[in-house]
Amino acid sequence: MWAGTAWPHFARRRLAAPLAAACLAWLGGPVHAVASVHPLPAPALAPIDRSSINASPPGAPGPDNPVREKILNTLRSTAQGDAAPPRKPRAPAHSAAAPARTASDLAPADAAWLLGLLALHGLAMPADPAQAQHWFERAHMLSHPLAPAGLAWCHISGCVAPPNPAAALPWIAVIRRNHAALAKYLEWHAAKALAPLAEARPAQPGTLGRDAGRHAGPEMERDLGRIAGPGAGRDAGALLQLLAEASRAGSAQAGNELGLEYLAAGDLDKAAAQFQAASARSSAAAANASLLASRLQVSAADRTRAAPHTAADWYAQAQRYHRGDGVPANYAEAVRLYQIAASSGGAPARRMLALIFSRPAPDGTVDIAWMQQLATVYTGPSGLPSTPAKPAVPQGWQRDPTPLYDLVPPEWRAPPR
Repeated sequence: MWAGTAWPHFARRRLAAPLAAACLAWLGGPVHAVASVHPLPAPALAPIDRSSINASPPGAPGPDNPVREKILNTLRSTAQGDAAPPRKPRAPAHSAAAPARTASDLAPADAAWLLGLLALHGLAMPADPAQAQHWFERAHMLSHPLAPAGLAWCHISGCVAPPNPAAALPWIAVIRRNHAALAKYLEWHAAKALAPLAEARPAQPGTLGRDAGRHAGPEMERDLGRIAGPGAGRDAGALLQLLAEASRAGSAQAGNELGLEYLAAGDLDKAAAQFQAASARSSAAAANASLLASRLQVSAADRTRAAPHTAADWYAQAQRYHRGDGVPANYAEAVRLYQIAASSGGAPARRMLALIFSRPAPDGTVDIAWMQQLATVYTGPSGLPSTPAKPAVPQGWQRDPTPLYDLVPPEWRAPPR
């Protein structure tokens, strides 16, 4: 509409300022605002629900058992106190009195020792081996007589650092002064951890009898030699000797463990005697005695049933020992039975032996970890792996979780009411 004529004055004024600003900005000169900037309106604040201020935080539920949590707090407070013994008489830790009535009466050393046991076994609190070692160290600093046993077990099992059974031996020596049975049983655990596969080393002729029965009578010497087996090494005999000595010294847990050794060797009468002797002081031994008695009560037909003769029978028996199906797992016996089945013409046994020896241990012996994996594989009639089997689990035979478990007061082992 303004073609052929000069732009109106108001148009020139409207364009002059923006053009000047653009030119100055391009040339690097100062640029002044040419229009006012209006700030954004502030967002409206949402109203606060006053009831949420005092509400419990999400995901932080209270303890499962407030009564026991209160007792634990009392124990922690007591354990952190000085070592002065309580003035008023208190019930012993193994009495039937409720924990609520004795926790405040415990001496600091006793409270620290009890907290270590509870943390180690996950009783009344989640299992925490590091906390267990902390409380055992605290109990030792307060001169609790059993604290060295806790520290020894922490070295054997690795509560904080990796397991170091050799470091447990000085603590075991301290315990031996007043608790010989517990010391022998801890020594057995340490020796077993130091030589887990010592049984694979062949023994020199005549050495097993001297090692396995040097402090035992002729009958015990024969028993230990039978358990260890004719091809066992010196260390196997020494381990059994330690276990037998701990049992004779009065360790119910060692007696239960020795019963399991008899059971694995097939000597059910000796196993039953060991379980029965330890049953009064070990719930695990009592359970094993009852289980073994029930399995010995077989019908006359079962007692007179002929031993397996076919390759399939030998193979089925080998599978039982391989998986621990109704008997304690015994890999040496399983391999022996697989070999009998294979020599009887059993193709599945030959395939299983091929699998077993396809992955030997570095020293050429049977690889224990590989045997455990094979035990979880179901083999069909052809001997080839089929659908996965259930993991091999102990068939009811029990042992305490640690050598210190029987030192936990009974009221703390029972589930809270």
